[in-house]
Amino acid sequence: MRRIYLESILGLIACFLTGVITFEISVYQLNTDYEYVLQDYEAVAHQQLLENIAQSQGLEAAQQAINEFANTTRLVLTVYEPNDTVPDLAANFFAKNPTLYTFHDDNRDLWFRLSDSDHIYHYYPDDQSLVREKIELEDKLLWVFFISSFIVYSLGHLLIIFRRVNKLEQATLRFAEGDLSSRADTSGGSSIGTLNKSFNIMADRIFHLIESNRSLTNAVAHELRTPVFRIQWQAELLKDTPLSNEQLATIESIVEDTEEMEQMVDELLYYAKLDNSCLELMYEKLEPTGFFDKAIKRWSKETKLDIHFALPQPLSTSTLFFEADKKLLSRALDNLVRNAFKYAQTQILIELTTHDDQFQIAIHDDGPGVEDEHQAHLFEPFYVGNKARNKAKSGHGLGLSIVKKICEQHNGSINIERSTKLHGALFIITLPLCNECADKPIQ
Repeated sequence: MRRIYLESILGLIACFLTGVITFEISVYQLNTDYEYVLQDYEAVAHQQLLENIAQSQGLEAAQQAINEFANTTRLVLTVYEPNDTVPDLAANFFAKNPTLYTFHDDNRDLWFRLSDSDHIYHYYPDDQSLVREKIELEDKLLWVFFISSFIVYSLGHLLIIFRRVNKLEQATLRFAEGDLSSRADTSGGSSIGTLNKSFNIMADRIFHLIESNRSLTNAVAHELRTPVFRIQWQAELLKDTPLSNEQLATIESIVEDTEEMEQMVDELLYYAKLDNSCLELMYEKLEPTGFFDKAIKRWSKETKLDIHFALPQPLSTSTLFFEADKKLLSRALDNLVRNAFKYAQTQILIELTTHDDQFQIAIHDDGPGVEDEHQAHLFEPFYVGNKARNKAKSGHGLGLSIVKKICEQHNGSINIERSTKLHGALFIITLPLCNECADKPIQ
């Protein structure tokens, strides 16, 4: 965004300078400057008037009139007598043009002579006079006010655009972060042309598309339950009938496949439930030692791996609390720990830490870890990092997606890194601490 505003400011300055330069070239260089023409006419009229005075009243009267004119108009008068050195520019002009009696030099200073006199007269502005100092100051102030007004207008205009773009950007970010109800303000004081309306139209279409996809996925998952159950029921009935060993093995395979389908349908429905932005969580104030002791006992029954638990040393178990939906958090931890069961070699470490107002649950394992190329996509639905792994290890690709959804519902997050302690995978869940009851003892 900063680049856009910088480019806008530079563009306005470039346009302003281009306009000034274009005016200068088109008016003063490519076309006749009629202000100069008018000055030439005035100079000729002035010389003719003095010529008439000299003819009717004498040269001294004309000289007096010249002095009075110079004093009145705050000009400096220089009179060059025949033996004086006249600047080359004026001398050459009068020498080449004996019939012309007036001349303006490059500074627009007036040079003139009278027909009955050999003197050359030169008018130039008296910059020390008060009137001309004020005029010069006003000319400078005119440019100051003009440029200042341009800058103020440009900055004000950019500020208005910045505020409108910022509002649209905030709406876009909220939409990108999952708030599908976010819409841009289309009022006259907040919209940027039709861009806000276009964004809202796009957001509506995306919202309806996602909702349709959710509804379709949910409906398909629900409808799959019935045929899967019928297949399971019929397969179980077949197992009770006289069958050969080969037929019995086939029936067992069918039952296993249907159980796997049932598990996938359950995960799909659970994921659809968590994907609902209106899901209400049943928050509880949880004390980590009691919560994790029960969970570790449950997990230890499912594996021969060593499961270690570490609590931050500076904190007392009676002063550390965190808020969460107990069922959802248990489901997320079950998914992560059971995922670690599949890849760990000998042990799993569950470590709790705190940072500011955040509570972190880190799950280490001593397995092979997750390759960097898969880490960015590991929490996407149905993503399987290594296609070569069997289904028993890789699963359906929804377990970690469910964990991410649970963390998002808790206003938390989950990240994956390489463990520096066990050198395998490291999953870190971050949740808010319960500050209100941090100093209350456990009942």
